[in-house]
Amino acid sequence: MLQRTREKGVRLNPEKCQICVPEVSYFDHTMSHEGIKPDPAKVKAIQEMLPPKNKAELETILGMVNYLARFAPHLSQIIAPRRQLLKRENEFTWDRQHEDAFTQMKHLITHHPVLAFFDPQKELRLQVDASKSGLGAVMLQDEKPVAYASKSLNSTEENYAQIEKELLFGCKRFHEYMYGRRVIVESNHKPLEAILHKPLAAVPPRLQRMILQLQRYDIHIIHRPGRDLPVADTLSRKSKQHHDNNITEGLEAQVHTVTRNLPVSSAKLQEIREATTQDTQLTTLRNITKSGWPHERRQCPLSIQEYWNHRHEIAEAGGIMLKGEKIIIPHSLRAEMIDRIHTGHMGTEKSKNRARDILFWPGMGKQIEASVTNCQICQERCNSNAREPLISHAIPGRPWQVVGTDLFTWNSHDFIILVDYHSRYFEMEQFTNCTSAAVISKCKASFARHGIPDTVISDNGPCYSSIEFCTFSEEWDFEHVTSSPHYPQSNGLAERTVQTAKRILDKAKAERKDHYLFLLEHRNAPVDNLGSPAQLLMSRRLRSILATTTKQLKSRIMRQEVVYGRRKACQCCQQMYYKRSARPLTHLPVSAPIRFQNEDGYCRMATVTKLANTQRCYHIPTGEGQLLRRNRRHLHENKEDPTITSTQNKHRSPKDTHKLLTSHNICLKTTHNNLIPSP
Repeated sequence: MLQRTREKGVRLNPEKCQICVPEVSYFDHTMSHEGIKPDPAKVKAIQEMLPPKNKAELETILGMVNYLARFAPHLSQIIAPRRQLLKRENEFTWDRQHEDAFTQMKHLITHHPVLAFFDPQKELRLQVDASKSGLGAVMLQDEKPVAYASKSLNSTEENYAQIEKELLFGCKRFHEYMYGRRVIVESNHKPLEAILHKPLAAVPPRLQRMILQLQRYDIHIIHRPGRDLPVADTLSRKSKQHHDNNITEGLEAQVHTVTRNLPVSSAKLQEIREATTQDTQLTTLRNITKSGWPHERRQCPLSIQEYWNHRHEIAEAGGIMLKGEKIIIPHSLRAEMIDRIHTGHMGTEKSKNRARDILFWPGMGKQIEASVTNCQICQERCNSNAREPLISHAIPGRPWQVVGTDLFTWNSHDFIILVDYHSRYFEMEQFTNCTSAAVISKCKASFARHGIPDTVISDNGPCYSSIEFCTFSEEWDFEHVTSSPHYPQSNGLAERTVQTAKRILDKAKAERKDHYLFLLEHRNAPVDNLGSPAQLLMSRRLRSILATTTKQLKSRIMRQEVVYGRRKACQCCQQMYYKRSARPLTHLPVSAPIRFQNEDGYCRMATVTKLANTQRCYHIPTGEGQLLRRNRRHLHENKEDPTITSTQNKHRSPKDTHKLLTSHNICLKTTHNNLIPSP
């Protein structure tokens, strides 16, 4: 060998050389005059495996043996005496015969041909598993074991989540095999696949340290059920009591950092710790976290099945249960925590986001939503409903069939407008006294010129809701329809015409010209490629100060089907754009509890008594004995708990909140049988 080093120019370090020794260890193999044999460190985990204490532990060991039996001759005959112990009629008694067979088994599976030579050209697989008290790992090539490793856990390490222990242990223990090459890691923890593909910033800080230590390895995670990892599973459960601090270096400091840096005061943290100890559900959760979760949900205790989907993230730190970085709150403190979350009276989503930032318990989001829904202060000051999809008025079949009217004030003068829904032609008149008699007088003058319409649409102003106007509609034989109170959109054409009239008056005043000339030109201007309002109403153009021919002023009847088609196209276009930001609201049945927006902006409680004649309108009584008509947009469904009075709700105590949560949990139980009500 020395001659070879001289030929190749290799320089040897005397301090690292071993000369004239009977054997030397190199790359997990021991070389001597007898040849090459496995390094004892590679099989130490098997050789130090403790004998089973009961039938369950024996079944675990036999599962590993069955996997290795295809590589070890006569292994089945050696373990035959131990199989008799598994029979139901036999009592488990471990005697000298079983101990000898156990020793022979360990010797057989730690020597060639069971233990394969490491081949750097072949694919390398690492199987890892963790139990309550230990970690196990086996390195495989061509399904044959190359090396074993196991480690028992101390009391602190037993509190770590299994997802934090097994993978890091296996990679560090077999660093010499894995570094610089691609390795397939087989684990029964499926979340590992997704966690290692996430950006580091998106991973909980508790797992970031683990991922940083794994960055040096090129590993590909594959999920395999625990039953397909018999060797690693056995090593994790039957490890000897020895500890390797290098494997979990830094993890304990990370765990203490998590609890120390939580945005919770020390006093409150101690209160949570004591409540966790007294909480039977969390006690069961802590025990199952330490002992290991079963392979199937149905094998899990009923009281903690709701934690099943989060089992890989749950751990204990300093007597507090954590899901990742979030504290799992005991039942006795959940009502108080919800009250604290809602201290600023934030909305449902903000309250849930605030809670999800640092807290966790199953069903927390729904319970917060129920609490916010039952907060009277929030419900009285809630936002208006989103607008609903547009419902357009029916297109009239002839001119002056449907007329909209409204009043407005401009420059300290009162005006009335009447607009034709068919032609968009409008009349504007000024009057001195804003009374029903004055309004009726202007309407009569307009009706005398153009005829009595079938329908007149107005708001609910005093001039239109008076007995005089009601009598006028009966005597002149037209239907009077009023829009929803405080909802001018339902008489949108009249409201839009008021804006047009005000602009005409403003511009005429600015130019110091007669506003009637402005009004004349407006009536002659074509609209929607259908002709002018005057043409649609009177079938002729109106002579104005603009020069025109006699032929242009002659009468010409507009085809009603053309008018209807273009009006319908315009309505469809408006509805298409309007519904982009609109959503339909649910229908309210009679006797439905609601809150309605008052003039002062606050939402008062009431009950729907009956449906109004117009669309989306309801009649609701008030506490003062009034019967109001309101549009659906002004009404909020009242989901508050009727068992909590308004006085209690304004200053709700944690006891009231606990009542809500208990009621909510019982509701959940009827839907999900695996959920239980709060104790």
